[in-house]
Amino acid sequence: MTVSELHPPTDHADPPPPRPPLLPEQPRRMGPVTRFLVLRTVVVVAVVQVVSVVLTVAGGRWRTLGLGLALPGGGFLHTAAPVAFVLTWVAVTVALVFWWGMSVHWGIPLVWLASALVAVAWADGPRFLIDRGTTWEWAIPVVYVLAAAAIGALVFTFESRFRGKRARIGELNEYLTTASLPEPARPLRDPDDTDAELLRWAYEMALQPVDEFRGFEWGEQYHGGTVVRYQLNYLGWALAPYAVNYVPNAPRQIELAMRNLVHKQTDLRVWRYWRTLNLIGNLDANPDPLVRDNIMFSGFTGDQINLYEAATGSTVFDEPGSLTFVWEDGRTFAYDHHSWTEAVRANFESSRLVFFPCEPGWAFAACNTIGAQALLGHDRLHGTTHWADIEQRWRTTLEQEYLLPDGNYANIRSTHTGLSWDTGETPGGEYFTTGSHGFADVAPDLALRGRMLQLRGAPQKMAGLAAMVRDGQLTLELPEEWERNRARRSAVPGWTKLVAGARMVGQGELAEAALRACDRQCATGRTWPERPMSAGVANLALHLLVRWSTPVDNATLNLRGWVPPVGPVLHEVPWPKVLVTLARSLDGTSLDLELRPGPAPTEAPVRLGFTALRAGAAYDVVEHTGGQAGSTDSRGDVVGRLQADDAGTASIDLRVTRRRRLLVTPATHTGTGTGTGTGTGTGAGTGAQP
Repeated sequence: MTVSELHPPTDHADPPPPRPPLLPEQPRRMGPVTRFLVLRTVVVVAVVQVVSVVLTVAGGRWRTLGLGLALPGGGFLHTAAPVAFVLTWVAVTVALVFWWGMSVHWGIPLVWLASALVAVAWADGPRFLIDRGTTWEWAIPVVYVLAAAAIGALVFTFESRFRGKRARIGELNEYLTTASLPEPARPLRDPDDTDAELLRWAYEMALQPVDEFRGFEWGEQYHGGTVVRYQLNYLGWALAPYAVNYVPNAPRQIELAMRNLVHKQTDLRVWRYWRTLNLIGNLDANPDPLVRDNIMFSGFTGDQINLYEAATGSTVFDEPGSLTFVWEDGRTFAYDHHSWTEAVRANFESSRLVFFPCEPGWAFAACNTIGAQALLGHDRLHGTTHWADIEQRWRTTLEQEYLLPDGNYANIRSTHTGLSWDTGETPGGEYFTTGSHGFADVAPDLALRGRMLQLRGAPQKMAGLAAMVRDGQLTLELPEEWERNRARRSAVPGWTKLVAGARMVGQGELAEAALRACDRQCATGRTWPERPMSAGVANLALHLLVRWSTPVDNATLNLRGWVPPVGPVLHEVPWPKVLVTLARSLDGTSLDLELRPGPAPTEAPVRLGFTALRAGAAYDVVEHTGGQAGSTDSRGDVVGRLQADDAGTASIDLRVTRRRRLLVTPATHTGTGTGTGTGTGTGAGTGAQP
């Protein structure tokens, strides 16, 4: 069942999710494309081994060359150079790291061939404590035994892992058939003081000049936790749910912040890395970051652009040339939202595997799921069919090439050799769901299966933690773990996982208590350019993403697209004097509003401009003292009055020197405001200045 069938574009509610698909009873060891790539690799290795046997039988220097081809460094063993043999394997290990880390696909073959040739050239060279020209004939069986052992270990590891997972299929399918999980907790939250500090930090990161990156972590730009493009992605992803859950009726500040985060992706310092990777991995000097591979940039940022538009309604990136990359020599690569998405689709269509690489030669399931999200989101916003046109091929690749017998998906696959292994980026090199939305939008049936498998036993564990909550407090501290870049240890990722897990099994109170416990343990009291929690930028942004993704998460937003706010809208608010932490209307007539001093507060009144008011209607501005999140309880002091003009606009001047919770609600009587406010607002004029 495809996402197009489960989520057709419609104004009606989606049907209840079906039972998850069961795991295949007779799983393949490899999908057809993976099998082709692996067999091609086997044939190449077999040919090399045959040649090595022929040369070894020939004797003399040919024997040294043959043993060097049989096993990296084998020629050095034959010529009595054990130190060179060890150094060869050190070089092979380094080449393996660079194969994964920098797409140096030719590294291992180069070391292998070079070691064989050098062994031949050095055959009559000097030896340490050994006579010149000495050969060790016993190296012949040793080299071939070592080569056979290496191949056998690889086959045994794969086969034993496959059979172990296959043996669990019956048990897992029984679980999928009979088990049920509680509905996830999706509370409507009010922002607390920590939310406000985190939002202020995120805004200051985003709203600094586009060409400045104060507060970001700079380091190598290929893989690690200091990759700036990911920091920009994660911040953009985190602000999207804040926009729709907390400030849908005050889009001005958050729209600009999210827009700037996208613009920063076009800074040469962010995407310069690609020319190096493209040159090394593809032997292609083209620096264009979208035209070939690089889904870790094109897919991730395409998804970021979708969420920006879906959360704010802005179509600024639909304009031609709105996303232009300028290379060192002045060459430009001009894109917009549409051509960006077309580039992602073109890469999917041109790949033998359908999934296309992040770094050249390495196709990750996670990155290709985020690329799928990018196509789906564009389709929902613009009525295109990019995702629908490749969806079935994409699912076939996911289910045939990446699915493991126990329902996990392989994290990575080489598009040259077909091989996959644990790179250390995810536990075991596999996961039940992936992408930043966990398949929930692009493959909801697989998301359900993955969620059920992922959460086996989790409800019971979370219930045990929930029993520790007293009066809303969880008395617990989590151990600090090394972040990916090894720059610091942090407990924030652990708390992020706990909050997400609690919500996934319906433990909303536990999730809120865990957030408070995280705040107690990890808050630093620092402000930008430092961080308000003891975590790196990437992990802190991912924490915000989980923290703010309720009740609407980004998967829902990607499927929903842009929905204009209902009720009054706070359109004009001065940044950095004022920070808007809440602006939403649940009844369509009133506006629940929370204002706090911004990074540059003022004692003077500030102008607040409103739109989408009822033409000619009067509104009371009430200092809100009662009610829960989203309440329209109008108890409190009237601090001002708005009088909408014929266009439904009005403004008021207000002091924001402390946290102020306000309710803008249709007036029940006419005249001046009471309480601490004086005067009335009219049209574009000013109201009370309490």
